[in-house]
Amino acid sequence: MELIKKIILTILAVSASASYANTTTIQVGGFSFTPNAVTVSVGDTVKFMWISGIHTTTSVSLPANAIAWSSPMDSGHTSFSYKVSVAGQYNFQCNFHFLMGMTGTITANPTGIKPVSGSVPDKFELKQNYPNPFNPVTTIKFDISKNAVVKLRIFDLKGVEVATLVKQELQPGSYSVEWDASNYASGVYYYRLEVPGFSESKKLMLLK
Repeated sequence: MELIKKIILTILAVSASASYANTTTIQVGGFSFTPNAVTVSVGDTVKFMWISGIHTTTSVSLPANAIAWSSPMDSGHTSFSYKVSVAGQYNFQCNFHFLMGMTGTITANPTGIKPVSGSVPDKFELKQNYPNPFNPVTTIKFDISKNAVVKLRIFDLKGVEVATLVKQELQPGSYSVEWDASNYASGVYYYRLEVPGFSESKKLMLLK
């Protein structure tokens, strides 16, 4: 019985997680991708649908650790799906018609992290959370001035890590992320932004 409960809970967790993923469709026909620029989240799927002609959808430049792809698009290959697993910018083209401008871009935002601005900040910076004090949810904003692997973690007063809010590669920009501290005790905590060659910490207070 206990094993059955665990299996059911696992299925429910996977189903709940999957419900947040979306599919974005790009049509392939003529001498263009329509639309030729889309914005998705990590975990989403981009589906290329053939309309007419003989084409390919081929990745040109990708974020680090993302999987490259190249797929024919014709009457015998009418769809191709790509699941986005890494945040960043994906540039793709039709190998036959890229000189005619048949190119496209996928911008993938990190899951749970909201881009505040696409402009490139002058420096790395960690903002003060708001509201502060808070109960039970607070928002933390930070600036990334260049492509980097970013960590944003929460620590208690003893220096013990209690939560990891961000741990992935991000493109330059301004971002915000929420910390839901419903399951944590009232008190003072520290949050720290870390990128190679830079770290900054600030204090926040949870009052229940």
